[in-house]
Amino acid sequence: MVPGELLRLIGDEPRLTPIEMSKRLKRNVAWIRNIVSIMQELRLVDTPARGVYTITKLGEAALQQIEVEKEAI
Repeated sequence: MVPGELLRLIGDEPRLTPIEMSKRLKRNVAWIRNIVSIMQELRLVDTPARGVYTITKLGEAALQQIEVEKEAI
């Protein structure tokens, strides 16, 4: 589940740029930007500066829910 991994990465290492995220997750930068854009619309991540992202409280709650569901499987 790469979107969950992306959210976890943003939560674990705040202020990563999309280029740094793409290198860590071995994904295309455009894909990272698209997913992060969707996460912004859902208010899971915030943009304190251009191209830099941090997880929101809602994002933290979503990440916890992902972990709970992952353990249930």
